[in-house]
Amino acid sequence: MIPVVRALASVFRGAGDEIDAPHTLRYGTRLMTPRTLASVTALALTLAACQRGGDTSAPGTAPAATPPANAGAVIARYGGKTLTTADAQEAMKRLPSPSRVYLSSLDRKQQFIDNLIMNDLMFEEGRRQGLANDPDITRQVDDFRERLVVQRLMRDLRKRPEVSDEDAKQKYDVNPNLYSTTQIRASHVLLKDEATAKEVRAQLVANPDSFAEVAKEKSTDQGSGRRGGELGLFGPGRMVPEFESAAFALKPGEISEVVKTQYGWHVIKVTERKEGTVRPFEQVKAQIKSQLANQRLQEQLDRYMSELRAKADVQVDQKALEALEPPPAEAGEAVNPHAMMGH
Repeated sequence: MIPVVRALASVFRGAGDEIDAPHTLRYGTRLMTPRTLASVTALALTLAACQRGGDTSAPGTAPAATPPANAGAVIARYGGKTLTTADAQEAMKRLPSPSRVYLSSLDRKQQFIDNLIMNDLMFEEGRRQGLANDPDITRQVDDFRERLVVQRLMRDLRKRPEVSDEDAKQKYDVNPNLYSTTQIRASHVLLKDEATAKEVRAQLVANPDSFAEVAKEKSTDQGSGRRGGELGLFGPGRMVPEFESAAFALKPGEISEVVKTQYGWHVIKVTERKEGTVRPFEQVKAQIKSQLANQRLQEQLDRYMSELRAKADVQVDQKALEALEPPPAEAGEAVNPHAMMGH
């Protein structure tokens, strides 16, 4: 099968429409659900994209083409085409493991082959009707292609860098408290930019008792903000590294310098500290190496994105952005906020 088909199958699975046994093998025998149609479409595209030859303009009119020698036995002939064991096995590879197990019996294999043939015949009929050039279908295929290209690029970018034992030991020695049983109770105010964060910190240093009030009023972390910035009692490993390094270095009552993380700019105050014992390096080495690898990976991604934006000279018109209004949802269309956010 061609790569596009493998990619399309992954998109269906990634979108939450996994091809599962109860829904995949019922075409022509029971009512198809929307998820079944998605699965059927993927399989139809699979067969349509890997034809071995023959006249595809009118199914059932041309003699079947001779498959390559390495294609295996011919399972079925139809419409001038052949379906071989290699074709069927390639289609089966696109299914999740539970569905492959489901195909172990003869009657289910028969259903599967019937589905493949019927899907292909329907695809050819749709193409004969001009649906292959339908603008909406073309747009969806283009959307899939764009998503797949970005996913492939991100997959390559997300290869975690190697971290040596020496690097891990150095991080351990700098702040062993991060690898102890010590617990702290802390609060924070999260701000969107450094300048505002510095102003807020100066205000809090001058009047530490106003921390809860300021957090409620100004923190962009609305969850903790409603609690006066309270994050509760926690030990190492619960927060992002930059936040932890600053927080665990504080004594009760102290207020941190401005701390930048991926979420914004923090001002942190520790209100309680329960001292614990430092865990041996060998016990936490794997944890430290994983943290360092994740941190370096994030830095690589941030640098890559920044360079990409700089090269493209990205400029956003804020007035035009503020005036932008999304089109209203069509009647009966469900709104998925996670999909809108690219999750």
